[in-house]
Amino acid sequence: MERMDFRVLGPAEVLAGGQVVPLGGSRPLIVLTGLLLRANRLVSVDLLGHWLWDDDQRRSKGALQTYVLRLRRALGDGGTIRTERGGYLLEVDEDAVDLLRFRKYAGRGGAAAERGEHRRAAALFEAALSEWRGPALQNVESEALHREEAGRLAEERTRVRELWAESLLTVGEYETIVPELGRLIEEHPLRERPHEQLMLALFRAGRQAEALETYRRISGVLAEELGLDPGAGLQRAHRLVLGGDDPARYRTTVEPRVPHQLPPDLRAFAGRSGALKSLRALVPEALDDSTCTPIASVEGLGGQGKTSLSVHFAHQIADRFPGGQVFLDLRGAGPGDPLDPLAALETMLVALGVPCDQIPPGLAERAATWRTHTAGRGLIVVLDNASSSDQLRPLVPGPGCLVVVTSRWQLRGLAATHDVRRVALSELDNDEAVELLASTIGVERVEADPAATERFVRYCGGLPLAIRILAVRAAQFPDLPLAEFVAALPEEAGRLGTFDLGDGEETNIRAVFSYSYRALPAPAGRLLRLLGLPMMPEFSVATAVALAGRDEEETRAALDALVSAHLLAQPEPGLYRFHDLIQAYAGELSYQVDSVQMRAGACELLLDWYLATARNASQAMRPDRFYETLELASLGGGLEFSGYHEGLAWFLREHANLISVVQWSFRIRQYAHCWKLAWLLLTYFAGRGRIDEWRAVYEVALQATRNSGDRAGEAGILNGLGVIEGVVRDYVAARRHLEKALAVQQELGSLRGEARARYNLAMTAQDLADFPAAYRHGLRALEIARELRLCGFEANVLRALGDLCTTMGDYPQALSLADEALSLSPPTDPSLGRFALSTRARALLGLGRHTEGIECMSEAVDMFFAMGEEYEAADVLSDLGSAHLSQGRPAAARDCWLRAVRLLTTLAHPDADTVRAKLATLVGG
Repeated sequence: MERMDFRVLGPAEVLAGGQVVPLGGSRPLIVLTGLLLRANRLVSVDLLGHWLWDDDQRRSKGALQTYVLRLRRALGDGGTIRTERGGYLLEVDEDAVDLLRFRKYAGRGGAAAERGEHRRAAALFEAALSEWRGPALQNVESEALHREEAGRLAEERTRVRELWAESLLTVGEYETIVPELGRLIEEHPLRERPHEQLMLALFRAGRQAEALETYRRISGVLAEELGLDPGAGLQRAHRLVLGGDDPARYRTTVEPRVPHQLPPDLRAFAGRSGALKSLRALVPEALDDSTCTPIASVEGLGGQGKTSLSVHFAHQIADRFPGGQVFLDLRGAGPGDPLDPLAALETMLVALGVPCDQIPPGLAERAATWRTHTAGRGLIVVLDNASSSDQLRPLVPGPGCLVVVTSRWQLRGLAATHDVRRVALSELDNDEAVELLASTIGVERVEADPAATERFVRYCGGLPLAIRILAVRAAQFPDLPLAEFVAALPEEAGRLGTFDLGDGEETNIRAVFSYSYRALPAPAGRLLRLLGLPMMPEFSVATAVALAGRDEEETRAALDALVSAHLLAQPEPGLYRFHDLIQAYAGELSYQVDSVQMRAGACELLLDWYLATARNASQAMRPDRFYETLELASLGGGLEFSGYHEGLAWFLREHANLISVVQWSFRIRQYAHCWKLAWLLLTYFAGRGRIDEWRAVYEVALQATRNSGDRAGEAGILNGLGVIEGVVRDYVAARRHLEKALAVQQELGSLRGEARARYNLAMTAQDLADFPAAYRHGLRALEIARELRLCGFEANVLRALGDLCTTMGDYPQALSLADEALSLSPPTDPSLGRFALSTRARALLGLGRHTEGIECMSEAVDMFFAMGEEYEAADVLSDLGSAHLSQGRPAAARDCWLRAVRLLTTLAHPDADTVRAKLATLVGG
């Protein structure tokens, strides 16, 4: 018989010698189509029956056998249908099936694109697309096949069309791809990638207006149909078409007049809109109430721009206060002693025209005279750089005036006795910082390179004084691109030195900070120095206690002094945060003041505390992990946790610190702490995504194990790297890491380690469709789990084997394994079986027990949410949406997919695009 050509990408048919081969009716065609969709793989009787009848009551094994017999007669030697245990398998040459040819060409095109051979990639993608003759399975009379398979095939085709367009976009064939992208968008009005590609093609072809119109249309459709904003790719393309940031955001403030004693206002004052709003709210009180004296206390770290803000505000409202403006530096921070209130009152009374011989000698009398001469006068009084509430109390003027105080300290006492409105300053936000930079080096230079501008202000930590100092340096080289200037800046070592103009202490960040540091009590100064060592973004009282090696009461008092001096921020009770330049300054001080032994001892205390606490939190969440690997049984201390949610809450609070501590421990060569903390972090990362952070931590940890020659640690971290790559769907890289981990565990003779590596290898091999390897690794992991009586781990392996059976279409066995795994979950905590529950749901769906399967899957989703495992919840929601759609419930599918895409977008997970594509099929499919 002549060579046969099997087709499913269009009308399903078989050709021999260019002629259609009769198959004996629509039912045999359904069976052949199902076998072709799984060519060279076993297809179960249950699945074929489901495609044929879509109804448990009508299935007939005898009828199926009849249809297979008809197919064998029709095909003759052109294709072999083998009967296997539980199903049938069609053996066919890969080049004889249009679907397999399509996938072969598409795969080769992808490989060519990865090598940078974009024209060849486009040709291969074209070859793949040429296999399509219309919608897949066009003439197949099976609702189940159309519902479950046709959409998946259409998605594959759409993806290749996008890859074809991407290849030609890369080589500049813009006009060539515009018509095809237009057709693709018509077919899929909610699909974002072709809209993004069309925008770029139009823009690069000089058709900017059409590109912007494309963005406008897709933005409107996404908002109306799905309630979503455009994804990151569309937004990047939109910014590119617009040509960067809006230059209107950089506006120069008009220079106001400068009356009386106020220092000149800045030529261009930037930001602080919230603080200015709080200050302006006091003006009506001063003007309308002749019985009170409104006071604003502008507080913050040295260099935050307290004086600049206060002077700017006073200039803005000066015309509303006919009595004038008094400005006095109280010298609360800086060289010399703070100004005595007695001398301050004399200076201010003289400024009001009071003759010297009428100024009384005593403090109380002078304060009374000051109030008498200011009452009802409509005066603005700016008391700059105050040292304490006691210094300020005598200086408060009479009613009808407005007082603005600036201080590096929290003036709690004055606030308690005088109804002060405290305005606390923090670092500038990004827009405000950019505006401040532009006011010094010019708007054009800032707009020329937004990325370099962002790095510049981030380097300065949003501190106004730091931005101004560094901007003066940049202004010295007006022709140097900002990117080159930023690239030449030192990183951690020597960073503070860049913020010194060598022209006095006012423009030297170290000197500015030193005034606050010198005023601290000794315990607070010591704690500040030690806290500068580990570079933690935020930390708790317990963390500070561990680092300081002091009791909690003394540590709390020291922390309170640091907060009062604005050397630490306290965003909420019990939580503290450094400004990063202050942290760098504190770390420098420690190396200058503290002994090597003191620093080493503090670091060891902190690392041990973090390691013990992370172990306790991880054990509360995942008692089944192999903690013996860490050899921490003798390590005491650390916080204790009563259950899963307490452990998770601690990881949620501390994960940024733990990442910093991993990096820091590597830098100070505490390699064991480094990799062990990273290993424990897997408990947190595994269900919550954060892939970039997770990978960065594990790569540092792997280097730590190799630097120290710790083979057990290396195997544990390699295993974790394999898990990471599996989560992001890079299964080849995952297998590579896991095979290395397995080799090391076998070398060490660790059965537990071998079991864990094989368990992960089983799941990775399944994802690679290497089912024999998956089965082999899974069985060996199960043997070890039972040999070592690892009940929790045994349940995990059973569940993984159940997933494997589901993938292979053996749904009865999958259901049995899932039920066995669930039986091992303790009745006191059924949530431990949440993974097995999702496996059971997939098995039930495969068996056609849709109602039970959907209920089971919904329960698994609820459990994942209850455990805070957002990635796992999103993954199962995606499947749950597909299950609802297969039962003709598009509204329920839409709800599941919307929830999933929002979670995955928040987690920056690549699966977000896949779920977005599913959503798009509901409208444009």
